[in-house]
Amino acid sequence: MVSKTSRSKKSRPSNSTGPKIIDLVTGPTSGIGKHLIIELLNEGHEVRVILRNPLNESGDLLKLPPGVIPYISDITFKKESDENNLIEACRDVDNVFHIAGATYNSKYTFNELVNINVVGTENLLNSIVAANPKSKKQIRFIFAGSVTVYGYTRKEERLTESSEFNPKSSYSESKVMAEQVVTSICEAHKNISYTILRFGIFYGYDYKSPFYKIFSLVYKGKGYYVGNKGTNHLIFVSQDDAVKAMILSMKSKISKNSIYNISDGIPYTLKDLFEFVAKELNVRLAARTIPRPIANLAKRIMNINMDEFEFLTSDRVLDISKAKAEIGFEPKDTIYTEGKNLIDSYKKEVLKIE
Repeated sequence: MVSKTSRSKKSRPSNSTGPKIIDLVTGPTSGIGKHLIIELLNEGHEVRVILRNPLNESGDLLKLPPGVIPYISDITFKKESDENNLIEACRDVDNVFHIAGATYNSKYTFNELVNINVVGTENLLNSIVAANPKSKKQIRFIFAGSVTVYGYTRKEERLTESSEFNPKSSYSESKVMAEQVVTSICEAHKNISYTILRFGIFYGYDYKSPFYKIFSLVYKGKGYYVGNKGTNHLIFVSQDDAVKAMILSMKSKISKNSIYNISDGIPYTLKDLFEFVAKELNVRLAARTIPRPIANLAKRIMNINMDEFEFLTSDRVLDISKAKAEIGFEPKDTIYTEGKNLIDSYKKEVLKIE
C-alpha cells in the first residue's frame, strides 16, 4: 500500500528538534506541487504524497524530489483500496495541502468536475477525520482555490475575499461547492482548520503552454482584442509566489479558518500583456478589436479552448491586501520579469531562436 524512498540528507536540518512535522500533498506532480514539496523537505518535514496510479504503472514518483513517501489512492474512490490508503496517508498529519483537481471546462463534464473537485475534497477531509479520531493536534487544511469563483467579468469592482460568488462555468461552480465543503467539515471538526487560497492564473515554466499560445497569436499578428480595446483586466500569479503563499499560510496562526486572494498584485490589461509580448518578440502588434461573437467562432481555428478564451476576455481586479497584512505575502514575480523568461523559452523551444 505504501512505498517509501530514502530522504536526501539536505532535507534534514542539522539543528532540527522535536517530532517531525508531517505534511500530505495532493497533486504532487503539478508545477505547484513539485515546488511546494521541495520547500517542505527543505524545512525538514516528512512529506507524503497522493498518487493515483500504482508505482509499477506510472513514472509519477520519478517526477518528484527524492524523500517523499507515496500513497496510492484516487480521491474519488474508484477502487476499494483507495479509501483505506487515503485514510492511512492522513494518519498523524500536521498539514494537508490539497492542490489536486480538475481544472478545464473544455476537458471535463460538469459531473466529472463535481466528482473530482467536490466529492474528492469531501473524501479527503473525511479521511483526515477518520484517521485522527482522538487526535488533539491541530491539523491545517490548505486548499488551492480559484478566483473564478467571482466569475469572469466584474468590471469596476475591486474583488475582496468578501465579494459575492458569481460562478459562470462548471469549473467555477465546482470550486464554489468545494469551498463550501471545506468550511462546513472544518467547522464541524474543531481539530481541523482551513486556509483557502484563491489563486489567479498560474504562470512560470511549468505553466507555459497557455502562454505559448498567447505568444504565438501575437507573433503571427493574430493578437486581437475582443469587444474592447484591450482594457479588460487579467489576474496572474507566478508558481513560485503561489508556493510562497502556501508556506506562509502553513506557518501563520492568523490564517486559520481564513480565505485569501493570491495574485502578483498588478492589474494588467490585455493590452499591457500583448504590448509587452510584441516588444519582447520584436513584432508589430495587430491592435485590432473584433466582436466577441466572431472571436468565439474563430477561437477553435486559433487553437484557443473555452477556458483560455474566457480568461483572455475576463475583466477582474483582485485585492490582495488581506494576504499582505495577515500572512506577510509579498509577491516577487511579475509578468514583466518571469514572463520575460517564458518568452525567452518560447523563442528557443518554438521559434528556434537562440
